[in-house]
Amino acid sequence: MRKLSYHPGSTVIHRLYPLTKFIWLVLGTTLILLLSESILLVSIAIVSLVILHLIYPDIWRVRGFRFVFLTGLFLLILYLLFEKVGRVLWDPGIDLFIVTTVGLDMGLRFSGRFLGVVFLSYIFILTTSPNDLAYAVMKSGVPYRYAFMLVTALRLSPILEGEGQTIYRAQLVRGVQYEKSGFKKLFLLVQQFLTPLLISAIRKTDKLVFSMEGRGFGMHKNRTFRQQSSLTTSDAAAWVVMLLLTGLFLLFEYGGML
Repeated sequence: MRKLSYHPGSTVIHRLYPLTKFIWLVLGTTLILLLSESILLVSIAIVSLVILHLIYPDIWRVRGFRFVFLTGLFLLILYLLFEKVGRVLWDPGIDLFIVTTVGLDMGLRFSGRFLGVVFLSYIFILTTSPNDLAYAVMKSGVPYRYAFMLVTALRLSPILEGEGQTIYRAQLVRGVQYEKSGFKKLFLLVQQFLTPLLISAIRKTDKLVFSMEGRGFGMHKNRTFRQQSSLTTSDAAAWVVMLLLTGLFLLFEYGGML
């Protein structure tokens, strides 16, 4: 399994300015939450999945992606099984497995909404370098201390994830039985797992603080960067496509075209 983090590439989305992709993410998420037509939501989820596969063919091997996909499928199945309002589409003779129009519509709506938001987030994370994002945020006027905080969070998340896997395997070797049930046992296991993980995070934070102090972090008002990015014609085209798609989806949703 691969970690969910930035993966270098040469696709069009990789070359876009980080703030353009961030606005795409915010606008796309807002649009998904506003839409209620199941056809539109499923279409966004399918297109996002196709884009994910094109920019990163091994997307199914990224940690957590299969679980996200199965969760979306589980939401669909739940509504198909327990929402029986509307016209019957399929009746196998068992009440539990009767499929109705409302059940199918609501299942596709909530499943598509969930998967669409998550897939857009995956696209942003996989194609956006934390350094480029920090530079774009600072160039927009945000003090670099806050931008550094954002980059640190993005960089430390996969490190702490790997640290958690190491702690989990080490405790299994030492005989910790995670499969035992019971609330008290579960609370004890969580405590045993989180305590060394918290200690490891504090140690890494101390090392980071000493490293920043040794390099004079915060001494100068402005920072310089070895690699810099800027807006291009591709970003302008992306903005046009973004506005056109947003207007088109809103027209379908509120213009009575569906």
